[in-house]
Amino acid sequence: MSPKYEKLQARIQEIQKFVSTNFERDRKFRTVFQELEKIAACLKTEKIKLQIVSNNSIAARSLQIYFERHRLSQFYQVGVSALPKQVEPVRSAGSAILVLSTSSSEKIYPLSTTETTSIGRNPDSKIAIDSSLYKKVSWNHAQISPCGNLAWEICDRNSTNGTYINGVRLQGCQKLQTGDRITLAASASSAYPEFVFEYSLTTEYPESLVEMLDCDILCLVCDLATLTNAWQGLITIANAAPIAKCVVIGSIPSLTQVETWLRSQDLSDVFELVVLSLSSFSLQTQTSEINSVAQQELEKFCQSLETFIKGKPEDILAQRLTARVIKELSVIEQVLDREAEAIAQQLQQEEARIQGLATDDVKEQAKKALRKASDDKDKFFKQVKLELNQSKAALLDMYSKKSITYKVEEFIERLKPQLLKKGGFQYIQLRAENPVTANGNVNADLTYFCSHELKKWADKEWQLVTTTYGEGGLNTIVETVYKTLNFLPSINLEKSLFYSDRRIDLQKSLMNSFIEAPYEGRYQGVSPLTYVLKQIRANMMQFTFLVGFGAMFIGIRVSGGGKQVISSITQPLRENPILFGIVIFLLICLLTYTYQKDTTLQLEAIADKLRKELSNHYQSLSKNLVEKLVLEIATVLETEEKRLKDALEIANDRFTTYIIDIEKNQLLLKSNLEQQKIQLRNLDKEKADLQKLKRF
Repeated sequence: MSPKYEKLQARIQEIQKFVSTNFERDRKFRTVFQELEKIAACLKTEKIKLQIVSNNSIAARSLQIYFERHRLSQFYQVGVSALPKQVEPVRSAGSAILVLSTSSSEKIYPLSTTETTSIGRNPDSKIAIDSSLYKKVSWNHAQISPCGNLAWEICDRNSTNGTYINGVRLQGCQKLQTGDRITLAASASSAYPEFVFEYSLTTEYPESLVEMLDCDILCLVCDLATLTNAWQGLITIANAAPIAKCVVIGSIPSLTQVETWLRSQDLSDVFELVVLSLSSFSLQTQTSEINSVAQQELEKFCQSLETFIKGKPEDILAQRLTARVIKELSVIEQVLDREAEAIAQQLQQEEARIQGLATDDVKEQAKKALRKASDDKDKFFKQVKLELNQSKAALLDMYSKKSITYKVEEFIERLKPQLLKKGGFQYIQLRAENPVTANGNVNADLTYFCSHELKKWADKEWQLVTTTYGEGGLNTIVETVYKTLNFLPSINLEKSLFYSDRRIDLQKSLMNSFIEAPYEGRYQGVSPLTYVLKQIRANMMQFTFLVGFGAMFIGIRVSGGGKQVISSITQPLRENPILFGIVIFLLICLLTYTYQKDTTLQLEAIADKLRKELSNHYQSLSKNLVEKLVLEIATVLETEEKRLKDALEIANDRFTTYIIDIEKNQLLLKSNLEQQKIQLRNLDKEKADLQKLKRF
């Protein structure tokens, strides 16, 4: 046994050992192992394979029988094949598969060239994902469709956790390339399925032709005058095959043309042209002995075959099988190259992800965002409270015509006093021009007036609080704080943390029952006669003086006591009835005017007293209601301020948790990175070992 033969046997065993430990790694390792077993079995036969190919089956079969009867059968395993009708390469139809590798198995999913392949947890999906293993995969996650010209594209179906191609999140659809890694719902905290897309479109020869050329010596028996396209194609293909010797056997009539064509081709040294009397040989083989000429030709040809393998049959066999082994090693090398390329891409992506997870930047951004949001919040509520207090002060400013105190006083001044009789007594009552109650209770009018005016003011103030105060109002500060804190899409703070319906019930502060102020007073009036007598009695001396002075003025002499004076003054009046009547009339008019004036003054004095009491009461009531309304608005503001404060604390907690998760992911990614580097080094070592195995 030659050293080359022994070395090949040992090398096949080494390769089988390497391949057998990697069955779960890639299905091609199992295929290679099976091919190596066939090669090892062929090697054990220790016979050279001689293949006869002819367009003349009788001649080919006769030559085979002759070889088998000859001592060549000790060294050769002779086979016969008819000249194939098709010797040109056949392009196989493109085929694509998805390979899902798990820790315990490998699943292969063929992809249709005409129909869409759905992927998801939906049991009706063509590739149904196990919900118990991969919980983050969506029900209808993705789909792969043929897109013409033997190509496929993958589309994400609005999945919750995304579809990734070679680590990059898929947006819409993307055409797939062989070796692409398809990851569904990638997550550092839970398991996720990862497929490998494989597509093959190879140039292949018919299987019968490949088996025909798997030989050490190829005998092409051609008894045609010219070489047909089939013969020319077969010789061209055989020239590239690892054949030790290729013999073109032709008859004398076709020798010249065959030799001319062979010389015109760039053929290797293994080709040899042999002349045999094929016609007589093929006709006589079936019935009688071969003639002497043909016998000599055949004997000479057999001797040449014996000489060719003399002393080196094992080397020739090893040469062919070595080529087959190297071919299988190339398959393994392609698998390793693909794995190395995939790991190299993963390394780049992991490094990019680590760089993208720089916690220092996130920490600084979070710190700035929280500080800005807190400062904006504090500034806003401080400004709103200031503006609200200023508006309150303006509402209560007694020197301003827009204040509630002025409006209350103005309303009370318009109240009219009315004289009423109740229970035999007279009363003065203040009434509004358009009372809101049937009994004319002015307290109801004033209560309604104050409530209405203050409700308008409070509604306007709340509108200003929500839209204007503090440079944009409550709505603006909430939106500003939300946008400031929501700068990380992966955190996605809920708007409900910041927003509320912000309804405020101002009416409840105005619906309490209030103590009523007196709006009527008792009037103790006198009759006109009583008034006259009382006035005369109270002003007798002044009256006597005026009468005497008047009498002297008109020339009446007055002397004596009071009665004499009166008698002296009234004497002319008694003597002149007309004059008497005029005096009496004037006196009545004077007394009536005085009576009415005094009565009016008395009524106004009572009314003024009532107005003052009403004014004091309802001005105080208005101030009290303003305080309640401002307190109600302030309470709602405090609630909103607390809501924003709580939202800031929640955001801070989430930022902290996010940063901790990032740091954990960084550690995990770094660990994965180191593992991938180790895998890449191991792959490089395996590739180096593979190169050593290829050196025979």
